[in-house]
Amino acid sequence: MANERSNHQSAVDREWPVQVIGGKYVRLLARYLQKLRDEDAHGNRRLYLDDVFVAYLLAFFNPSIRSLRTVEDFSQTRQAQQHLSVRKICKSTLSDFNKIADPQRLEPILQALRCQLTRKHHSRSNSADGLSEMLERTVAVDGTFIPAVAEVAWAIANSNNHGTTRHRARLDARLNVATWLPEALVVPAVGQSESDSAIEHLQEGCIYLYDRGYMSFALLAAHYHKPHAEKAVVKSSFVVRFKPAAGNSPDLKDATDCPLSDADRAAGVVSDRVGNFISATARRTGISRLRLREVIVTYEEQGQPKTLRLITNLHDVSAKTIGL
Repeated sequence: MANERSNHQSAVDREWPVQVIGGKYVRLLARYLQKLRDEDAHGNRRLYLDDVFVAYLLAFFNPSIRSLRTVEDFSQTRQAQQHLSVRKICKSTLSDFNKIADPQRLEPILQALRCQLTRKHHSRSNSADGLSEMLERTVAVDGTFIPAVAEVAWAIANSNNHGTTRHRARLDARLNVATWLPEALVVPAVGQSESDSAIEHLQEGCIYLYDRGYMSFALLAAHYHKPHAEKAVVKSSFVVRFKPAAGNSPDLKDATDCPLSDADRAAGVVSDRVGNFISATARRTGISRLRLREVIVTYEEQGQPKTLRLITNLHDVSAKTIGL
């Protein structure tokens, strides 16, 4: 016992060589961290999610903590021991923990932080066309490719493909456009398309904005409950940019023109139609049964005229609102 106390004291006395920041955020989240410990059903576990969360949170704010080895070293310092319930986080134990940890258990923390930020967000002024209220429910979705950096070069050093092979990872982001708070940041599965990744994270009642990389009938159909049914029910709405109708970009068939108002024309809207996509793929996904809306908007970008083709299932708002 005396030896254990001596070892523990030596750990507490150890100092991290650079200033450690981020401790105030650990203290702000203290009551949520306790819940993580209370929810753990593994009585024989020696490493818990609350301690791992603290270690990674501090590592996020401190660039000197960059690996499992440095997390282990840092965990034994006075700065870390102020927040941890264990004397040491072994890198081998942490590696095993990462494989079995359930990230969904952190959802209450994310929701609580999002609610706090939302309360601080200044509400937008109401507009006559309801655009402000719609933006509160609108989520912008896109993917970005991140080049592999020097820190992971060792992982591909022995690859059989040398020379011109480019290594990149994709990150799929979903942002609430009213607050710019992230709804989700997802590293997709190997080979998973942007559209398939988006389908997995759809939520009811939202309006999703997609660029033309998401031009997928399966994704459109996923915004409905039972899209193959005679009367499919909308689960969530979408506005997706489609390429001009030609080649692999389908045209809207049996389309009916909708009248344009002066406000629509002033916003650059040149066409507003409602019709169906008719193809084998559309029939297979159920999207061929659904009447969709096509809004075409013209605008200028760096002095050059541009055309935007938008497909949406929003039928009860103006074409101007769709364009905006």
